[in-house]
Amino acid sequence: MEEQKKAPFYKKWWFWLIAVILLIVIFASGETEEEDQLDQADDTEQNQPNDTEETPPTEEDTETTDDEQPVEEDTTDTAEPEANTFGSGTYVVNDEIEPGLYRSSGTINYWARLSGFGGELEEIIANGNPSGVALVEIADTDVGFETQGSGEWTKMDEATYEGELLTEFGDGMYIVGKDIEPGTYKSSGGSEFGGYWARLAGFSGDLDDIIANGNPDGSAIVEIKEGDRGFESSGGLTWSKVE
Repeated sequence: MEEQKKAPFYKKWWFWLIAVILLIVIFASGETEEEDQLDQADDTEQNQPNDTEETPPTEEDTETTDDEQPVEEDTTDTAEPEANTFGSGTYVVNDEIEPGLYRSSGTINYWARLSGFGGELEEIIANGNPSGVALVEIADTDVGFETQGSGEWTKMDEATYEGELLTEFGDGMYIVGKDIEPGTYKSSGGSEFGGYWARLAGFSGDLDDIIANGNPDGSAIVEIKEGDRGFESSGGLTWSKVE
């Protein structure tokens, strides 16, 4: 009896099954490796520095930038402060208004320096009913100051004040050496009730500031001296310098 021949192993069905399985495993491993390589490449790109990012400025660059910055202009207000000016009313000295010498403009009907606000006569330190320009020196010991009329008061610095020296003037108060010169003056005109004049040592309104005064009925002659601080006139008199 003839001996049966065995088929070669590569003709066995199980051989091809194993071969197919091996091919599937090899193919799958190749895909996985390729995906891993792609993932690694993506991670590498993400971790690489961005060439477009701004490079931090060096100290030298910072110094150059600082030098090129525009210099800010000094915006400090160098304008002179507004004048201390006020109108009709009653004011607290050293709070609402400052002490000092004040000059009026416009019409002032009445003014009074006050030692209190009780409305009593004893609280009036000095007062006046000016005709023309008035000058009043408010002391730092005054409690208040009252004024009536449509005009205003403006604080002035007598030392820096530059007036216009007049050789002829009428009603009002004048600073000797600033508004009028020392010398001899003669009056003319006047109202039916006569006029009034006063040489002044100050502008407080106190009687002690009156060096001499008069109520002429007709013309008058007055010598204003260099030591006088001021001169006051009212009643429609017109004064002209004769010497």
